[in-house]
Parts: sequence; structure tokens; C-alpha cells
Amino acid sequence: MPRRPSDARQRIVQTALELFAARGYHNTGIADILKESGVGRGSLYHYFPSKKELGLAAIDEMTRLLAEEGAGRHLRSQDHPIDKLLKMIDELPGLVRLRSGESLTPSLTVRLGAVEPEFRERISSRLAGLIDGTEAILRRGVAEGQIVEGVDPRVLTHAFVVMCEGIQLATVLGHQQAVWEDARRWLKEHLNSLRK
Repeated sequence: MPRRPSDARQRIVQTALELFAARGYHNTGIADILKESGVGRGSLYHYFPSKKELGLAAIDEMTRLLAEEGAGRHLRSQDHPIDKLLKMIDELPGLVRLRSGESLTPSLTVRLGAVEPEFRERISSRLAGLIDGTEAILRRGVAEGQIVEGVDPRVLTHAFVVMCEGIQLATVLGHQQAVWEDARRWLKEHLNSLRK
């Protein structure tokens, strides 16, 4: 059965995502993506007129996966607001893993975000929805009395995001597992202390 054209596009993006996360943007050539995806050069350029456009598509795919399989799935649960955050922390450093076993978010954000200002802007704008969603959940938790009074949902969200990003970055930088385990343990203890 012949493959649909959208299958080729998806294979290209998935392959680019894997290779950019594992090797970096500059160390991944179009020839590598073509070889690994099994898609012809004409098809690749039909969907992506430049490597930069493919990089932007890889960022979009990363955030889609994060929203569907990673943090987003916990935010959509019916759990207590603190439990939603705790479940995300339990999966750090890799909320979403690629077929290669590479942790998607830190690998790709570090390797693409450092390359191009437009990549950083795209990453930031795509992750803003998850950050806003987290803040809304915490705001509702405070309003409904599930979280102790006096907690500023915006500040807690920002602290949570920065700590999670730091835990993920620590693994990319090769810090000892104890470093991010200590940070994760402290964050979980702090979040539990805010539960009502």
C-alpha cells in the first residue's frame, strides 16, 4: 500500500527531531535526515524549503508531543493541582522520550535554542501555553482551597518551570544524577507543603 504524502512529512519531522536532539542542528545534515527517514530529497524540499523551516517544524512537533504525551497529559487529569505537578516531576528529566531513548525536551531546546533567535522565540511561544495552563490550574487550586492561602500562582508556576528546566538541563550537561535528584526531591517536598 503506498504511503500518504502526510506520512512522508511526518517521517521527515520525526527523523529530524531525533537527529537534532541526538546530534544537534549543525551536526545533522539534510543527507542524514534523508537517509534515516527514507524520504527522497524532492519530498523533503516540497514540505520544507530550508533546513531552518525543518528546525521550526521539529520545535512544533516537540511541543505537540509535550502537550499530548508529556506535561499536558498531567495537566488535563482530574488530580489535585499539586499531584498534577508532582506527576510531571516524577517523569523528569525526560517527560517525553524519543525512540533513541534521548529525553526530548532538554535535548532539543538546548540544541536548537542556541542556534537561532527564531528557534528560541518559537520554543518560548510554544511552551507559553503549557506555562499559562499550569498557572491557571494553580490559580483554580488556590481559589478552591486546595492550595494554602498566600501562594501566588504566577510565582509558583515560574519557580516550578525554572526548576524543571534546570533538572532537565542538568542531565544534558552530564551532572551527577544526585544533583537533579536532590533538586527534584526538594521541589516535591515544597509542593507537598502547599497542599491543603
